[in-house]
Amino acid sequence: MKRNIRRLEVSRAGKGFLLLTIAVGVVSLASGNNVLYLVESLLLSCLILSGILSERIVSAVQVDFFRIQARASEPVSDWIMATNKTKRTIYCVEVGEWKRGKFIPLCFIPQIKAQETVRVKAERVIEKRGVFSWDGFAIGTRYPFAFAKKIKVVRRPGERIVWPAKDSGVADQNLLPDSTSGIVRSEPEVVDGEIRAYDVNDDARLIVANQSLRGQGWMVRNRRAQTKDPELILDARTEPTEEFEKTIRRTARAFYETDQASLILIQKSGRRTIKGSRNALTALALVQAEALGTAEEAA
Repeated sequence: MKRNIRRLEVSRAGKGFLLLTIAVGVVSLASGNNVLYLVESLLLSCLILSGILSERIVSAVQVDFFRIQARASEPVSDWIMATNKTKRTIYCVEVGEWKRGKFIPLCFIPQIKAQETVRVKAERVIEKRGVFSWDGFAIGTRYPFAFAKKIKVVRRPGERIVWPAKDSGVADQNLLPDSTSGIVRSEPEVVDGEIRAYDVNDDARLIVANQSLRGQGWMVRNRRAQTKDPELILDARTEPTEEFEKTIRRTARAFYETDQASLILIQKSGRRTIKGSRNALTALALVQAEALGTAEEAA
């Protein structure tokens, strides 16, 4: 099976030109007029030239994609690198994705000089979180007469993970065990290698005898309150409603604002803890609601 295929999308002007070519050909055959034969030859030559030049262009371009992490409903600016492999300048190049038999344009490049590589920013919006896939990419051109768009399809499937949108409100405090600032342990921990002057509120058991006997007064080991990263809880055992999606967006907001939080994800298969913002956002992008079907399941 061929990976590279061709498609042709005829424009309105192209359809008119084809009708004109057919009409002139019929009239020239019926009348035997030499002038009409010359006109018909010119029209056919334009069609042939258009096909040859457009094929050269789509065959000359090599494309590479550099994709940025996408968020749902927000513009994402990917980079497209297009290289002209030939020794002649090419014009009017379109690059896009090929999905479900359709060409989705991402960028337009007016000109690429011989042996040159151009970098173009392709901005787009992906509406839904989750896995966004495509069947390949495509290179198209309308050069030189815009009669039709010649498209070269490269069947190279791929996919990307789209993180949830960032909620416009504040993070839901009900999702946090205590506060987003962290949970302070009841007993501060001793910091190895640090000492300070004794305070009347300090525990006498922390006095460092050998340091105190040097004449600097009573010295104690320094203690510092230790904090625990905030944990956000998401229970996926619910109906796939818009409220569930809102909860995901509110949860995602906290991970966009800090790198230190952990996600506790509760599903039918059990409970798991996901540490790190990137890992948590990826899990939020892929999680699906798992409604409990029966009373026995719920129990």
